[in-house]
Amino acid sequence: MQNEIGIAGWLYSRQILHDKTLTLLDFPSVCASHGIKTVELCSAFFDSQKAQYLNELRRVLEDQDLSVRNIAVDMGNLAGTDPSIRRTDIESLKQWFYTASAVNSPAIRINTGHADDSDALNRVVDAYQELADVGQQAGVRLLMENHGGLSAHSDGLSAILAHLDSDWFGTCPDTANFLPDDSEDGMRVLAPRAFSCHVKVFNHSLDGQQSWDRQANGDMRSYNLKASLKILKDADYQGPLCIERSVPKEPDLDSTTGIHDTIQYLQDLLASIP
Repeated sequence: MQNEIGIAGWLYSRQILHDKTLTLLDFPSVCASHGIKTVELCSAFFDSQKAQYLNELRRVLEDQDLSVRNIAVDMGNLAGTDPSIRRTDIESLKQWFYTASAVNSPAIRINTGHADDSDALNRVVDAYQELADVGQQAGVRLLMENHGGLSAHSDGLSAILAHLDSDWFGTCPDTANFLPDDSEDGMRVLAPRAFSCHVKVFNHSLDGQQSWDRQANGDMRSYNLKASLKILKDADYQGPLCIERSVPKEPDLDSTTGIHDTIQYLQDLLASIP
């Protein structure tokens, strides 16, 4: 049985955050039009965390027969060195567990944030443990993504996971967020505890090799998507593969124009993995 293909909300970030042609309340019907049954939401898309708005969001999701796998929460700095600011961040993040519960999301993703001092690991671990305890109370998992800072490299990811042995703390690997030459090692670290997964697709190569311009200076980045999917399969990952970047039909179009072809590409790639 192949993993279900879903859509990560960030795929529509341009339309929702910049062009303002789409809202989070419109997002479910757009995803359903692609035959998708599972989505990930983004905290930046929420107009409110008040009951009336959350009830409306839950209703439109239910109307489209969609399940939410995760909410990507993009705020706070768990590694931050200022204790007062860090405390405010942690307390603000706690509310997202209850927001997730209100819209029937079983998980939220919170990033490590950034700091360079030697005590950053301890601060991140302490914050994740405190947040995971709140998640357990709310019945919502806490997920870590490879998303810069301490989570940028497989060594940092391993160190964090070694300190957090909880059923309420898992991972959300992103296939394209690893540092160069670390994608397979990083995926091996995250895959055993993966609850959701972001997939970025830049081309439809049969061998799964993905390459793209990472920066304006032309710095090329690459990874092998087929290898990443094989590692997930070997780890018995049963969750969805949520598309966060797809290949546009034409170079000058936004990536959402190619969602259907990217879904088919992922299905074909999965079927080719022994």
